[in-house]
Amino acid sequence: MIVVNCPYNFKKGQWLKGNFHVHTTRSDGVFTPQDVINKYAELKHDFLSFSDHDRLVTENEYETLNDRGMILIPGVEISANGPHLLYIDSEKEIFPDVSRQKILNEIQAIFNQTGRGFAVVNHPDWQNEFDHCPIEKLMEWTGYLGIEIYNGVIGRLDGSQYATNKWDLLLSKGKKVWGFANDDSHRPGDYGLGWNVVFAEKNRESIIDAVMKGNFYCSTGVVIRNIECSDTSIYLETENAKKIAAIQNTGKRFQVVHGNSIKVEIPPEAEYIRFECWGQAEEMAWTQPITVEIKETQNDLDYVQQWNISELLEIPNLDFTNTWDALKFAKQKIFCQGAGTALAGFVDTREISNAQPGIIYLVSDVWFEFESKAVLSLGYDGPVRVWLNEKEVFYGPGTNPAIRDQTKIYTQVKKGKNQLVIAFDTNGGKAWGIFCRLKAVK
Repeated sequence: MIVVNCPYNFKKGQWLKGNFHVHTTRSDGVFTPQDVINKYAELKHDFLSFSDHDRLVTENEYETLNDRGMILIPGVEISANGPHLLYIDSEKEIFPDVSRQKILNEIQAIFNQTGRGFAVVNHPDWQNEFDHCPIEKLMEWTGYLGIEIYNGVIGRLDGSQYATNKWDLLLSKGKKVWGFANDDSHRPGDYGLGWNVVFAEKNRESIIDAVMKGNFYCSTGVVIRNIECSDTSIYLETENAKKIAAIQNTGKRFQVVHGNSIKVEIPPEAEYIRFECWGQAEEMAWTQPITVEIKETQNDLDYVQQWNISELLEIPNLDFTNTWDALKFAKQKIFCQGAGTALAGFVDTREISNAQPGIIYLVSDVWFEFESKAVLSLGYDGPVRVWLNEKEVFYGPGTNPAIRDQTKIYTQVKKGKNQLVIAFDTNGGKAWGIFCRLKAVK
């Protein structure tokens, strides 16, 4: 069954315009906090988040200022010691650890406790090699909500203010991340370059909820009026676009119109669809990705359902693993995610690994009525070593994210019980888990 996951919902709220990345004299901006608020009020922004370098502004601090009718949202730009991250909607300081994954993990832990806070990777194509944040890091990291696909201030600096190239690479690998457009304003000329338009009620909770769900678009001047999705088509209408492109896997344009609206039939091979809209000069708008997936039903969900799993073991690498130790240590039961969920078939090992390096063993008995040829299909985000009936059948590296059926091994199963053993390296603590299915073939 084809399922279209459209983030846009226009049942309750209005279009609200705002910026999550601005600077004041609290760090390296030339205008005071009140002057910055005044400038964005003149630009008719509805919400604003200060993001001074490594200096969090809280709701209490905002109360000393005149908000000029805007919703002011806590924020900070974590910039010391590595690629810059926006941390929006939290009142807790975070140490700028050189490990950005540690920062992202802490942000996630705070969110789990308070329901507040998300991270955005800033200006990935800044600097003279267009690589402030390499694609390898973006692929590897987990726990960030999105990236800046447009950063206005980079237009006057080395690099590119656009990062849709890296966005398409991430989306094509199954990383669901939202795109953001921000000014990153520091001085005159930096204001009103790019912004986010959110469909929400005018309060902090509603705005943040809409952003986290992807119910917003990015703009440098084009206004989107409506987006409608069905199981087979998508309709987009703008106020002032002159040209619109529909984009799918790896950035391919599969339909282009010259006008202010577009309707597309969803290509059967599409994994995501997004739209780019051009107006006058450099005026643009970008929708969030609309993802397309094949939803498996309970009848054909043939992933290995139940496993015995070990604790995290201090084993140097997979060369030191074996089936005997697996049977010795794998005693705790774990089940894959059920049918009808976004991660159907996925065995989530994060509670065992706790973001720490090491090896985890997984053991399962799979039964077949007849001896047969079979296909072992694997998805994994850490190195794995696999045995079937005590015979090693696969040993290979893994990188984020785990993708269903990314590796297929042709093998043989016997009548009755077949024992499947996997040694899973947590990839330095970054890995989430595995997909695994073993299916007889005629």
